[in-house]
Amino acid sequence: MKRHWTIAYKESLQMLRSQRGLLWLLAFSGLLSAFSLLLVSNTELSLLDNAQVIYMTSGTVLAAGALLAAILGSDAYAGEKERGTLVPLLCAPIGVNALLTGKALGLLSAWSVMFAVGTTYLWAVGASGQNLGVAVFYLALFGTPVVLGFGYLSMALSARTGSVLASLLSTVTFLMLAASPLLIGPGLRGTAIGRALDAVNPFAGALNTFDSVIIDSEPFAAQVERLLLVVAWLGLCFLAARRSAAHPNF
Repeated sequence: MKRHWTIAYKESLQMLRSQRGLLWLLAFSGLLSAFSLLLVSNTELSLLDNAQVIYMTSGTVLAAGALLAAILGSDAYAGEKERGTLVPLLCAPIGVNALLTGKALGLLSAWSVMFAVGTTYLWAVGASGQNLGVAVFYLALFGTPVVLGFGYLSMALSARTGSVLASLLSTVTFLMLAASPLLIGPGLRGTAIGRALDAVNPFAGALNTFDSVIIDSEPFAAQVERLLLVVAWLGLCFLAARRSAAHPNF
């Protein structure tokens, strides 16, 4: 078995079988359950269009996935250092790229589980609508590079700072800024500054795509520019993580 698959297998088991991983999945399920109950019980929210409900749920799944990526990425290198397992790991016959790939594949497996859980809730709140399949497809297509990008960014900071807390706080702060379109009204986003920020924000690009395909039913051709944005985001974060992993600053 190739070494990066061995690392990915170890990381996946640690996430899925550890108490921390199970608590995270429980918290994620609880969040989506509370959100679903709110949509049903609240009079105003229950009157929302089905497509709007699917859009809001997709954004929630994406935000939770990016937060998980930030947590796991922060632990990738700095966590190994703080546990005293990084030096033996680096001394083992494992290349820098293999270690980074294994960590990323472990993160991808965690996102896959979250995506599967999120899909069940999308079905629960949007089974009567017409854009459920479209929502699942675009959540996978745009959500995966956005989530992996935040994971790579967090890994880069983890290797650069050698501190789980510092890398986690930095990545979460950036994530909060990137996810601000979830809270900012369309009026502010429609200003020149709002449009400029949306043009370079991969999280906003994914949300705008969800809006476009789920609510407005626009074709794939209208999403190509945003797809290039999230792919560029993933590529830049990967290069940053690769460079930091090759020359950790501790």
